[in-house]
Amino acid sequence: MIKIQLSPTPSGLWQVDGLSQIARRTKELESSNWPEAAEMRFDAVQALLDKIGDEELSLDWNHAPTRSAMELLYSAAADQLAIGEVEMAVALWESLAALDEEDHMSVSVPLAFCYVDLQDYDCLEEVMFDISPKTPEYHLLQLWSEFRRTGGIDRDALRTLRTRHKAWMEEFSADQHPADEAYMADCRSERPSPQTEARELWFATAPLWEHNPDFLQTLKKA
Repeated sequence: MIKIQLSPTPSGLWQVDGLSQIARRTKELESSNWPEAAEMRFDAVQALLDKIGDEELSLDWNHAPTRSAMELLYSAAADQLAIGEVEMAVALWESLAALDEEDHMSVSVPLAFCYVDLQDYDCLEEVMFDISPKTPEYHLLQLWSEFRRTGGIDRDALRTLRTRHKAWMEEFSADQHPADEAYMADCRSERPSPQTEARELWFATAPLWEHNPDFLQTLKKA
């Protein structure tokens, strides 16, 4: 049984204890037994959400065990997306967003991609306010949304992606996305290159493209 402790702080934030060991163990398992790691993460975050219940509270990002719990919740949502459970991924990311008002992990971005996939444009419109128009993610989302709505391409977003965010345009229209040694090393660096950041986003959203290959094909031909 997973024992989780929730504790209030004088600042009004709450701290979580009891999930750090699970977070470490799942990271160790990741490369050798991903299904088991994913199941452990899911069970842990379900226990956390059950513990919180209907309480409206904000978690303390600066408290290391609490941050581990929040990262675990983010990863559990990504696991669900990886197996095609988009609605469950959204539910978990929405739970994290409610617990982290400052959005330290940029949950708005994967939520927005999933909202387009689910064609939930009301939620998409709301979450887009939290994504800067200066980012490549914003313009990719414009392209993805327009394609889902109409089957066409947003030419303004396409032009911006090509001219201001070339690495992302090249990555999302590439035929291959190798996770080679150079890429992995750059992921671990303090300042990953734009090419590596673009590939990270592609991997994070890859399950969506597996079910919607026409979008990438249209992007390549645009």
